[in-house]
Amino acid sequence: SSTTQNGMIGLTYSRALLELALEAGQVDEVANELDQIGLLLAATPELEQLLGSRVISAQQRDDSISRIFESRISQLLLRFLLVVNRKNRIGELATIIVQFRKLLDEHRGIIEANAYVAVRLAEAQLGRIARSIGDKIGRTVVLHQYVEPELIGGLRIHIGDQLIDGSVASQLRRMRRHLTEAGADKAKALDRE
Repeated sequence: SSTTQNGMIGLTYSRALLELALEAGQVDEVANELDQIGLLLAATPELEQLLGSRVISAQQRDDSISRIFESRISQLLLRFLLVVNRKNRIGELATIIVQFRKLLDEHRGIIEANAYVAVRLAEAQLGRIARSIGDKIGRTVVLHQYVEPELIGGLRIHIGDQLIDGSVASQLRRMRRHLTEAGADKAKALDRE
């Protein structure tokens, strides 16, 4: 489907941007600038329409991008936006921003998880659970909680597409092994490139 294809394209561009930002030592700056652009796109639907428009030429979009962003963002990010525009992919900027944030979290060893609870947990309790899971899988866990009063057993945790319940400890050990192997595979793949 085109949504999946756009997601893959977004991932390709966001991965390239992360590599450029890492090489330049500008990861935090680029991440902050992308967050600001994301907010701007969300608040200004006409800007998103302009960027996604096939009616105006790539050159006209180039001029608009330069005019809007020139003094507001780093040269690295401006050059990246212009390249994405010339490839006629600037309309997918919102997707690229989301993908960049996910890749950056992954790079920093941060993993997001969802906790489904029968009764809302205090922030301190939530923090303890997140740290406990993080210790077992060797990552920093950001835990979001969702209250489902009909839930029997009090707590269900999803990390990605994996459900953690029942024998939590053994599942977390398996997940840590999986993450470690995935990290080793990724490192090997990078060595081969």
